Amino acid sequence: MLDETKLFDFVKIMFTKKDLYNNIKQHSKKRHHFMINRFFSIKYPSNADAFNFNGINGASVVDSWSMVASRFKSVPGWFYTKTKKTEKQKADKYIPSELAINLFLEKNEIGIREYNELLKFSKQDLYKDLQHIEKQINVYEQ
Repeated sequence: MLDETKLFDFVKIMFTKKDLYNNIKQHSKKRHHFMINRFFSIKYPSNADAFNFNGINGASVVDSWSMVASRFKSVPGWFYTKTKKTEKQKADKYIPSELAINLFLEKNEIGIREYNELLKFSKQDLYKDLQHIEKQINVYEQ
């Protein structure tokens, strides 16, 4: 059973069950106004922009979008956007030596605070430079 108070159930009703949609109260339509307008802005950005101002009757906007939805037999693929899953922080495989860090700080005339900022914002480039320094230090050990 579809629940009109839940957004994605409401979307399914809007696209597939026109008779059920016509029986939904204006208050329930108004509650989904923002997200429906946002979803339709993916395919129809200029129309969604025209509906995007304060004081507009949200239920009427949703009714307008339902006229657009009536052209489809089911919820179209573009309606749902994919989200990017966050990657878990994995431990660094490379641990720079203290000597390489000290040489890097001295060479670039920076302090530990700037080093930590580099570590946070540009870890790949920093590690590449530190590995290059360690390679130079250990050139005769091999």
